[in-house]
Amino acid sequence: MSQMTAAIARPREAEDRALVALACRVMAVAGLFDMHGHISLRDGDVAYINGRRASRISVTPAQVAVVRVADGTVVSGEAPAETALHLGCYRARPEIRSVAHFHPLAATAFATVGKPLITAFNAGAPFGRSVPVYDDPDLVRNDEQGRAVAKDLAEHRAVLLRGHGVAVVAEEVPSCVTLSLYLEENAKRLAYAMTIGDPQPYTDDEIRRVAASLWQPFVIEKTWIDGQERARRAGALDDLV
Repeated sequence: MSQMTAAIARPREAEDRALVALACRVMAVAGLFDMHGHISLRDGDVAYINGRRASRISVTPAQVAVVRVADGTVVSGEAPAETALHLGCYRARPEIRSVAHFHPLAATAFATVGKPLITAFNAGAPFGRSVPVYDDPDLVRNDEQGRAVAKDLAEHRAVLLRGHGVAVVAEEVPSCVTLSLYLEENAKRLAYAMTIGDPQPYTDDEIRRVAASLWQPFVIEKTWIDGQERARRAGALDDLV
């Protein structure tokens, strides 16, 4: 009876597991995930997240863990140690349905040296003037830390974790992957520009106009399709049906 109830409660489980596994592999091929990193999808009262032991470039739907959002109870699988980061964001932001946590070189470097990750390129426009910083390098392993991360995230699309990594949030998985790519692209371009001179920050009006033209469904779809195709051509999707 319990299995039947679970099946009725989560009719999209197979699809959700497959989407998380796909997104994880796409992030790995894109260079955002190495042996670490996780992406999750909230569907109702549970979150699906790639398992802690599975290789990010070959994770299967069966290796995706299922966790209750309300209390963190693991329904199945082996959730990552920092699942509390995802749950904190979900609890604070009901509109959020996908969270990614990873350790990109360029974006993480800004918080490490105390430089603001400002918007001076179009890729940064969806994040506003600058990306906020969670000023604690420790792993986010409990609810108190998860709440603290969510507090610093506030209404933003991303937060830097000093000396640690980043968290990105979105209303769906393809948007979360797209924002993750944009965050690191903006950081790389900004870091390069700073070797030449002082980057010119976008004005509030420029951010508004660029974000409105850039953050469109067709752009998200194009980026998501491209990410999948790159992963496919790299051979990372051969066994993922």
